[in-house]
Amino acid sequence: MKQSIKTIALVLFASISAFLTSCDNDETSSPMVQLKFNTINSTKSIPTGRVTTNSLTFTEGYIKIREIQFEAETDTDSVEVNIEQTVVIDFATGATTPDLSGLTFPMGTYEEVEVEIELLDENNQPSVVIDGTFVDRNEVSHAIRFEFNSGETFEVEKEGRIVFGESETVLAQVTFDPGVWFLGVTSEHLEAATKNSSDVIVISTTQNVNIFEIVADGLDLATEVEISK
Repeated sequence: MKQSIKTIALVLFASISAFLTSCDNDETSSPMVQLKFNTINSTKSIPTGRVTTNSLTFTEGYIKIREIQFEAETDTDSVEVNIEQTVVIDFATGATTPDLSGLTFPMGTYEEVEVEIELLDENNQPSVVIDGTFVDRNEVSHAIRFEFNSGETFEVEKEGRIVFGESETVLAQVTFDPGVWFLGVTSEHLEAATKNSSDVIVISTTQNVNIFEIVADGLDLATEVEISK
């Protein structure tokens, strides 16, 4: 799949928290950026004509990232903080390996903040694998798995005056919501889907491709970005 830039939901907000410093250290503390992931694993309520209410739930899996870039721009300059390493997000909890609890960032007043996240794309292994359950109109449960294998780059930006002060923590929360990705999928699509030898509906570039293309297009859906302190 041709690499493109897609927008994902990201809620970006800042909260002031003091960092502990030793009594003999008089140096000021730089602001910190905390990157958190919010994975939505609740059952989705979909309008009539789509997958029926309480019928599609994703509960576990992983998302692999190879690079994260956090950039803030002033009127005359920009500052970047990059993480270039494999980061694995546990879909069940949103926890990351390794931990991304804080990135040191220069103090200043910025006019725009941008976050870019590039998915891992190595050895033809999926960068996104999430497992769940589809319940059809007859209340029969079916195991379902979505696999996405592409080094896509997701980006989100927010314009507006943002001050990174001494000892402050800026919390960037990225939301992954498969229910949004599957909005274009109907119950008829899933009921007609084929299963693998383990009796699982696998949606990927090689299995149930018609559904995969709908879900992949759903990754283009944009939601609002909020910043508050």
